[in-house]
Amino acid sequence: MILDRVTLTGADDSVQVDDLMKLSAEFPFVEWGILVHQATSECPVSSWAPRWPSMAWIIELQAKVRNHQPMLLSLHLCGHWVRELLQGRQIVPRHLFDQFQRVQLNFHAEDTPCDKAAFYDALNSINDNRQFIFQIDGNGGNKHMEALWDEVDRVEGRHLDSVALFDVSGGAGVVPDEWPTPQFMVTDEDYAYHGYAGGLGPKNVTEELKRIESVAGNCRIWIDMETRIRSQSDSQFDLEKCRSVLEQCQQFVRQPVTAVK
Repeated sequence: MILDRVTLTGADDSVQVDDLMKLSAEFPFVEWGILVHQATSECPVSSWAPRWPSMAWIIELQAKVRNHQPMLLSLHLCGHWVRELLQGRQIVPRHLFDQFQRVQLNFHAEDTPCDKAAFYDALNSINDNRQFIFQIDGNGGNKHMEALWDEVDRVEGRHLDSVALFDVSGGAGVVPDEWPTPQFMVTDEDYAYHGYAGGLGPKNVTEELKRIESVAGNCRIWIDMETRIRSQSDSQFDLEKCRSVLEQCQQFVRQPVTAVK
């Protein structure tokens, strides 16, 4: 197992951007996953919701990364924006992608029919050397999304860097009985980059990384977590829990990815 980044998802207006920057400086392998949906573009500071930062907060994050300190960032698209992409309509405001090296497509429970050619074209329109993360539940529940991801690199004339995230709990914060083995290859011998999510947090990340290591073999992976790095009331993105996770993960990180300007 080659763990090269740890994605902490759900930072919002409950924390200061400067505090994320401090943790990134200390743990360069951390990637901040920022959740967005259609309401994000209309959300002022006064009406942000837990896990969903306001546009003002995102703009501050982008400006500080652009002008002061590179950080690993992934933009997690949800809801209507994902459904529109599947139909080949790219309606996400262009400025939202600024400074985000990766874009995650949250497909859990998504059964929208896909116009494949139009979908791939829509992704190409926001490509700009970004990596696209396809959320897959790992147990066949959204098998059509697995097929969609598996085909993306074989579409003539469309060169997209795409990877798969096994989100076994479907965002419910539940640890699986068994972590899935890597399923996708880039050559006959080399696995694609795989992500693992589902119930990870400061109380179990060391134990679960050992379990993931037992199935991942020599695959390059990242892990992602959300629910268990929040306060019990869900109102606060908990930076102390984030720090605990990163301190524990440090011993497992190999060949870390770091942000560059």
